[in-house]
Amino acid sequence: MKPNPYPSTATLRRMQPWQTRPKLPDPQRQAAVHEAGHIIVMRWIGLLPPEATITTTDDGRVSGEAHWPARETFAALPDPGPDESGVLAATAAAVFHAGLAAELIEAGAPWAGPIHYADATDYQRAEEMLRPAFGSHASGAHAYAQRVALHVLHARWADVEAVASELLRCGRWRA
Repeated sequence: MKPNPYPSTATLRRMQPWQTRPKLPDPQRQAAVHEAGHIIVMRWIGLLPPEATITTTDDGRVSGEAHWPARETFAALPDPGPDESGVLAATAAAVFHAGLAAELIEAGAPWAGPIHYADATDYQRAEEMLRPAFGSHASGAHAYAQRVALHVLHARWADVEAVASELLRCGRWRA
């Protein structure tokens, strides 16, 4: 697996063409890898996620959720101060794009540019985080966040596999 370099901050405001999201053939595996990606990037940022789950409905639809740490965790963090460059926001947005990044790695698909998947909650949360610094649907900021997630997950793919395996085995992963 070819590692992804950490993105340059010079790319934060560079407009790039949007790409489409890959589809994996196994929806359960896709959900497990997706949620595992969120967990591993949360850990990298320094958050201790309590759990993740995946469920399959009677009609075969698969959904998942990586649960956030308790609110008290965030209250205890120091104020990062002004983020005029947007680097902190774009790095933090990597948590939301981590599921997508894990899907890309799992699919063996190279990252060819920012992936636009505006109907997904993960994209909308990243967008909320990025909009104040970069404006609406800023492809450069989303690209930066996605590349941070790819960089982190490539280096920790064994951890992604461990979390995904547990999710596939029992539908739940706990810290």
